Amino acid sequence: MKSTEGNLLSFFLCHFIFAVINLWLSVLAFKESTDGERTIKKQSIFIYAMWSLFIGGHFFIAFFKMPEVWKHTDTVTLFIVIAGVILTIAIAKIKKLPLLDAYVKAGLAVFFKSVPQVALAFSIYLYGERGLSGWWILLGNITIITRIVHLVVSNHQGWNRNTRGSLISEIWNEASWAVASIAWIVF
Repeated sequence: MKSTEGNLLSFFLCHFIFAVINLWLSVLAFKESTDGERTIKKQSIFIYAMWSLFIGGHFFIAFFKMPEVWKHTDTVTLFIVIAGVILTIAIAKIKKLPLLDAYVKAGLAVFFKSVPQVALAFSIYLYGERGLSGWWILLGNITIITRIVHLVVSNHQGWNRNTRGSLISEIWNEASWAVASIAWIVF
């Protein structure tokens, strides 16, 4: 890839936060798991730890490689993400859920991932798909679906709130990545 045009720095920042939240949920799911589930729960920890490192590296590279580091779309994206975080916390307060509840973390993860991916689709509309590889789009869908399948398979002995939280965030992740994928194909 020679160009970063069409990419958003806020996308990488929010993606990193999403991966860290899901890493946190995976660690908590592992702590609650039975002996028979521990191996597959460790795999979830490994998956999200690798994604956290990978996306953290992506953010670092993008920060130094992008000719226009921060775009207007980044500001709007973060504004909407912050509004979503406030909404999630307000709903948690209304429902009397602790802020560290798995579903609250899932709500935060949804806003940190879905909003930037829809913003990425908008950015593709504005700037074109230059800087976005077809392989990146395809592999994004494959890795998200793989994580969803892994989460479903990892709960053959029953679901806990932390794993459900990860599953909720990954389903929204795939839905919003599908929007970005369609934008990449169309524009």
